[in-house]
Amino acid sequence: MEETSSRRSFKPLLAQCRLLVLRLLLALVLYTLCRGIFYLYNKDLLGLSTTGEIGRIFVGGFRFDLSAILYTHLLLTVLSLLPLRVAYTSLYQRVMTWVYRFTIISALILNLGDTVYYRFTLRRTTLAVFDEFHAENPLHFLRFFIDYWGITIVGVVLIALFILVERRLPRPKSYPEGRVWPVYLTSVGLLALGIYLSIVGGRGGFTAETRPITMSNAALYIQQPQQRAMVLNTPFCLIRTLGKSGLPELTYMPFSEAAKYFNPIYTPGQTPLSGMFRGRNVVFIIWESFAREWVGALNRDIKGYKGYTPFIDSLIERSYVFENAYANGGKSIDAMPSIFTSIISPNVSFVLSVYSGNDLPSLPRRLSGMGYTTAFFHGAPNGSMGFDAFTRQVGISRYYGMTEYNNAKDYDGQWGIWDEKFLQYVAKELGTLPQPFFAAEFTLSSHHPFQVPDEYKSVLPKGSHPMHQVIGYSDMALRRFFETASKQPWYENTLFVIVADHAVPGALDEYKTTAGIFRVPIILFDPRGQLVGREPHQVVSQTDLYPTILDLVGDTHPMVAFGSSVFDPNRPRFTVQEIDGIHQMIEGDWLLQFDGIQPRALYNLRTDPRQTTDLKDQPNTPLPAMLLRLKAYLQEYTHRMRENRLISLEPSR
Repeated sequence: MEETSSRRSFKPLLAQCRLLVLRLLLALVLYTLCRGIFYLYNKDLLGLSTTGEIGRIFVGGFRFDLSAILYTHLLLTVLSLLPLRVAYTSLYQRVMTWVYRFTIISALILNLGDTVYYRFTLRRTTLAVFDEFHAENPLHFLRFFIDYWGITIVGVVLIALFILVERRLPRPKSYPEGRVWPVYLTSVGLLALGIYLSIVGGRGGFTAETRPITMSNAALYIQQPQQRAMVLNTPFCLIRTLGKSGLPELTYMPFSEAAKYFNPIYTPGQTPLSGMFRGRNVVFIIWESFAREWVGALNRDIKGYKGYTPFIDSLIERSYVFENAYANGGKSIDAMPSIFTSIISPNVSFVLSVYSGNDLPSLPRRLSGMGYTTAFFHGAPNGSMGFDAFTRQVGISRYYGMTEYNNAKDYDGQWGIWDEKFLQYVAKELGTLPQPFFAAEFTLSSHHPFQVPDEYKSVLPKGSHPMHQVIGYSDMALRRFFETASKQPWYENTLFVIVADHAVPGALDEYKTTAGIFRVPIILFDPRGQLVGREPHQVVSQTDLYPTILDLVGDTHPMVAFGSSVFDPNRPRFTVQEIDGIHQMIEGDWLLQFDGIQPRALYNLRTDPRQTTDLKDQPNTPLPAMLLRLKAYLQEYTHRMRENRLISLEPSR
């Protein structure tokens, strides 16, 4: 009889433990379903070709899912195992149910949201996103639920199924009775064990030497860097980036040796075109999401593809165009540091990193020292993306945003002033600046939610991708800008630079590779016609623009730059990007991927543009030389960034 009573006393605790375990198992199932949805939605970008590769990612993903679930359900674990009689009341059980449901539904929304957002960034969202968009109206992002209604419906169905299943999980139906102190003592032990298992499980191991698993551990389960996001889950990435944005101290070789392969001290003024544009104005058009894919004139080798930029196509015939050009980052806030200061992102976007207060080399500041007036135009609300603060940091003296435009009737309802209206404003305001001037305009209409003004909805072609029509609209807006500018007295005295902030994968498979997702046009347009031509092969990137412009306007002073003048035949031509923890280097026909310790892949882009054959283990490739150059580049970059020596001309030691 005593044994039966004792068993009855423990029955509620056992039911509570069973409920906790079932809830955690249900969470694992839901995370796995989200991974499956992620794969189905993005399989054209992931480059997964075999069932074995897919299975390996799902197996590896279990490790990260378990970590995220144990951490995010730690409160539920504690509430479930507290040695209190009240823990078995109906009110307490309802509180635990809502804690669990809120945690799971939040995770589902985050994971499914990243299923869509991945196509724009090729990575999972981290805490940096809250800094990136802190100045934006959060209600704007509700449009994603409408525009990507397919995933929204999937999410609603998944949440409904989750609640349906969760409601059927058996709850404790009684209190501990009789001699309850053994029950509560056991509950204390289980509580301690539950907390311990949650912590060590979240860390990824049980030994004292085990380091907490991080996002970089996902590389163990992938073949290509863009696949890492499928291994990971968004809650895990948010947890792991809390308070972490610093660079590792990479030291691969003595600095005297590193200088043989890459020297960040660069002196402009050594090229055949040096000083050609001395005293001329310089105007940058930084075009939102202006991928090379959209430009018909750069894709004539693709049968039947016409492009959606008729004005740019015509301008290319009168410009100097770099056809093998790349962005250095994947987001808008990565662009200006690369273009204006010749630096890449230090793991996270520079303006969100712990190094954002560093002294920076700067194209605007150098031009200001040469007597240039400096200005920046962005039609978004002032403060958007932190552009106003960054432009001040790099020495731009005049900022023109939505506040200065001062006409809310032209607001697009989402990001700012329509490109057509704002570019007309830019063309007229440039005429008020003392010459010579440096100015940059950052467009915004070619962006989600892919809207154009009502009067153009039936006029501009829509194409097969939502970006096609908005790219066509911005192209039309740029044509009108040049029509207005060409009537201004400053026009003939100006060099125009047209470059994208970043690219996004679109409709063409040719651009759904780790090289293709960074390909953008870089166009130099001289109204006088002194600089006309096409460079089809030479690798050029955003980080080359700072030293190139200084070279063209006649600056001959040394500088720290992680690029060089595009007209310098004596400087190695390569570009570096970071893809979710993997460093990518493109030099000549070759693409190298490096995880900071060892090469991950090597591709010949000329013979294998789809990047299907990894040649890193093959003999007689440029891998050794490229790896030395990339290591020297990363070593100089990380040390100078960490030590705030981006403007110091002293050699590293």
